[in-house]
Amino acid sequence: MQRIIENFRIDDHAMRYSEFVPRLYNYCLSLGFQRDRMMPSRAFCSDESQGYPVILIAQHFGTFPFDHGRVGGKVATNRHGPHAHHGEDLVIIHASHVGYDPDTKRYGVYQRSRTARQEFGDNCGKLCGVLHWYQDEYRHACDHILFGRLDGKPAVLVDNLFLDEARSEGLLLNLDLLIDRSKGPLKTLSTCNVFHAAPSLVTRLPAETWGDTPQVIGARLTADLFFFRRTASEGPEGHDMLEAALSPAMPTLVTSPHPALDAARYHTQIEFDRTYRSMRREPVYHDKNLLLISGVNIDISPRDGLPFPVTNFVPWAAYARLRDGRNFHLEQDQLSETLRRQSTDNPDRLSFDASIHDMSEAEGIMIK
Repeated sequence: MQRIIENFRIDDHAMRYSEFVPRLYNYCLSLGFQRDRMMPSRAFCSDESQGYPVILIAQHFGTFPFDHGRVGGKVATNRHGPHAHHGEDLVIIHASHVGYDPDTKRYGVYQRSRTARQEFGDNCGKLCGVLHWYQDEYRHACDHILFGRLDGKPAVLVDNLFLDEARSEGLLLNLDLLIDRSKGPLKTLSTCNVFHAAPSLVTRLPAETWGDTPQVIGARLTADLFFFRRTASEGPEGHDMLEAALSPAMPTLVTSPHPALDAARYHTQIEFDRTYRSMRREPVYHDKNLLLISGVNIDISPRDGLPFPVTNFVPWAAYARLRDGRNFHLEQDQLSETLRRQSTDNPDRLSFDASIHDMSEAEGIMIK
């Protein structure tokens, strides 16, 4: 799973939104899209940090984008029909998002400057909120599984909680990778049992780690040694779809050095695939020009008095289906290269000040 997530590379693909959006606009023109027929749609989280990208999309495409987004950056695929009715040349820009603090090199945080203490908080709040329960379960397991030697032999001390394999919820161990169950417990204590260590675990850990004084397993509890069992929580829209989508990757996410970043990368990957397949089956798109592009928005908190974040877009993949019969995918390297070949100059972009002035000076309309 980690290798799958890491296929989505960050450092050599990120570009500032002020460069990404005009490049995307010019790429659409190169595909034959017409400005006065284009209807962009954004599938972003509802977080205020996503406002700046929306402003730039409106400025360069000349219209406020349709909304395909649900909390956490999930795509509302049931909105394809309405979107298609609003234009002829259709663009869907999808992105999960993650905060980044360049001073501490931390992912998953964003400064909430409108709060009383202007503290840093989760970003994306939804993705991080889903992760918290799993991270707490993982930390508890790391502290309550110990290893060492008993009577000179490698042994593992397992809290009794983790020996209950019938539990309906929680972190469950792949016990056969940790203990040798064929030999039964070496010793029973008040809250745990001591077992012979599984041969594979003995081989995995350096010999010097098997000391006479037991120590917690900590970060040595790797993603292959456990899994989670949980019923997705209920909300006003039913089961938590974001949690259900992330659940296959949870062991990898909670053991990652950057859980929020990897959650955003993984979610973008599965959402692109899901959205692409839903678009292929949507009949209202068949006589339209259509481009779907997915990536991750990296939000860097406003600095030096700036009103908006310095948001970067990291492209993952794109799919185009055009009215002339062409359809194709662009994978990450090709997509990044294609975008970087486009000009960042857009002579068609709106001046908001001029547009607002013209609208305020326009003749009023009496509403009866």
